[in-house]
Amino acid sequence: MQQHPLRRLGYLALFALAVPAAVFYRERAIFTDMAFQTVLMSGEGTFQVMVNRFGVVLVQALPLLAIKLGLPLKAVSMLYSLSFPLLYLGIYAAIVRVFRNDHLGWALVLLFTLMVYDGFYWPSSEQQQGLAFLLLFFALLQRFPGLKPAWTLPVTAIAVPVLAYYHPLIFIPFYFLWAFFLLRDERCRNGRYIGVAAYMALVLVLKSKFSGNWYDDDKSRIFKENLLGLFPDYFSLPAHGQFAQWCLTYWYFLPILWAAVTVFYLARRKWAPLLLMWGFGLGHLMLLHIASPEHPYRFYAEVNYMPLTLYAALPFLYDLTPAVKRANWLLAGMAVFLILRIGAIALHHKPYTQRLQRLESILAEGTGNSRLLLRETPALSDSLVITWSVPYETLLLSAMQHPDSAKTLLIRRDFSKFEKEIPQPGWLLSDFGAKPDTVLNRRYFRLPEGAYQYVRE
Repeated sequence: MQQHPLRRLGYLALFALAVPAAVFYRERAIFTDMAFQTVLMSGEGTFQVMVNRFGVVLVQALPLLAIKLGLPLKAVSMLYSLSFPLLYLGIYAAIVRVFRNDHLGWALVLLFTLMVYDGFYWPSSEQQQGLAFLLLFFALLQRFPGLKPAWTLPVTAIAVPVLAYYHPLIFIPFYFLWAFFLLRDERCRNGRYIGVAAYMALVLVLKSKFSGNWYDDDKSRIFKENLLGLFPDYFSLPAHGQFAQWCLTYWYFLPILWAAVTVFYLARRKWAPLLLMWGFGLGHLMLLHIASPEHPYRFYAEVNYMPLTLYAALPFLYDLTPAVKRANWLLAGMAVFLILRIGAIALHHKPYTQRLQRLESILAEGTGNSRLLLRETPALSDSLVITWSVPYETLLLSAMQHPDSAKTLLIRRDFSKFEKEIPQPGWLLSDFGAKPDTVLNRRYFRLPEGAYQYVRE
C-alpha cells in the first residue's frame, strides 16, 4: 500500500463519519441502549456498565462529563453520538502513527464503512468497539511480535482480558487475526506469540466460570438448545437466505470483497489463507444462524456480521493490494468507494428519523398527560420500535425541548404487571419494573405529577 496518501484518506474517512454522527445525533442517541444509558447516567451520575462490558466507559466519558457540567440534554446526546467516531479516529491514529501499521489502519476504515448501514445508527454495541480495539492490539503484536521490549508483556496481560470482556464473540476474530499473522509472518512463530492464544483461551474459561451474567448466559443457553434441537437441518435455516438477501440489497460490497480475494487466492494457488478466510467466515455465519435462525432486527444482525469484513479485508490489504501495480488507481478506487459508502450511511438516516417522528406523534396524542400507555399492536411491532427502550427514548425526545415538557410512553401487550402503580402518581414504568420518578435528574426530566393514561383507547 502507498502509505501516506492512503493514510491521509483513512483519516479523512473516519473524520467524515463524525459529520453524520453529529447531524443525526438524535437518530443515534435516542435509540435503545444509548437512550437507556443516558437517562441512567443523568440520574445516577456515574458510568453505566451493563453485563460486565467495562469498555463502554470510554464512550460514556464525554456525555457523563457534559452531565456533570450541567450542559443541555441536546449537547449530552450529541457528545454521546460523537464519542464513537472520535474513539475510532484515535484508535486509527494509534495504529498508523504509534505502531506504524497502515494495513490494520485501513482494516479499521473498512470495518466501519464496507457493510455498515443500520449499525451506524446503533453505535452502542460493544462488539463494534471491541473489534476496533482488537485491531489496535494486533497492531501492537505486529510491531513487537516477540513481545519485546518488556513493557509489551504487562500490556498484553491487560489487553487480552479487556478484549474478552468487550463482547463474548470477540474471541472468533481474535483467533482469525492470530492465525492469519502466524501463517504469513515468520516473526510470529515464537513461544510468546503462540502463548497469547493460550492466554486468551484461559481468560475465556475463567470469565465463563467466575464472571458470567444473565444476558450472555441466556444467549449461550439458546445456542446450545438450538444446536441440539435443529440438528441435522443446519443448512436449511431461514437466516441463511435472509443473509444472502441482505448482502444483495444492503451489504453488496461484502460479497464483492470476498469474491475478489477468493479469485486472487485461487489464481495464486494460496490455499492456506483461502481456507482460513472461508473456514472462519462460514463458521462464524453458522454459529450466528444456529443461535438465531431468524433475525428480527437487521441492525442487530449487521453488527454481529461485522467480523466478516475483517476475514476478507486483511487478505485484501496484505496480499491483494500489493499486487496492484498503479498506486494511484488504488487510491482513486478507495476514494470512490468511501464516497459511495459514507453517502449511503448518511442517507440511511430516514427510517431512524421517521421512527422518532412516529414516537413524537404518539406523544402528541396524549395532550395534557405526561405518562402514557399504549397497547402494542402488529402495526407497532416493526424492527425499529423496540418496546423495552421506548420509555427512555420518549423521555429524551420530549425533554430535549424543555425539562418541563418531559413525557414517557410505555408500550406493552399486557399491563397487569403494573396494575397497582398505573393509577398512582409519581411512577416511572418500564420493562425493568416500576421506579419512583425521583430517580430522574430533574435538571433534565421534570415529569409533571399525575397517573398514567392510555392513548388510542
